[in-house]
Amino acid sequence: MRCPYCGSEDSKVVDSRDVDDSVRRRRECLNAECAGRFTTYERVQAVALYLVKKDGRREEFSREKLIAGVRKACEKRPLAAGAIERLGAPSP
Repeated sequence: MRCPYCGSEDSKVVDSRDVDDSVRRRRECLNAECAGRFTTYERVQAVALYLVKKDGRREEFSREKLIAGVRKACEKRPLAAGAIERLGAPSP
């Protein structure tokens, strides 16, 4: 993390706390001439998943489309009830 006072790349985390949907970190610059303290907030940024098709197009991932395709492929096969839905379920 870059120090906002001197621009040094070296800093250490002094304190870390969970705040709402982010993490608040108190940092201290390791540059002997500066030794400044500053706060950073880190948030998780949700990123959409995209698929790259054979022809190069990009398409946003669709759970419903995945389940429909697997259901169609397994139409005449003996599968336990709910097995396909569990396949497309988000992992814990």
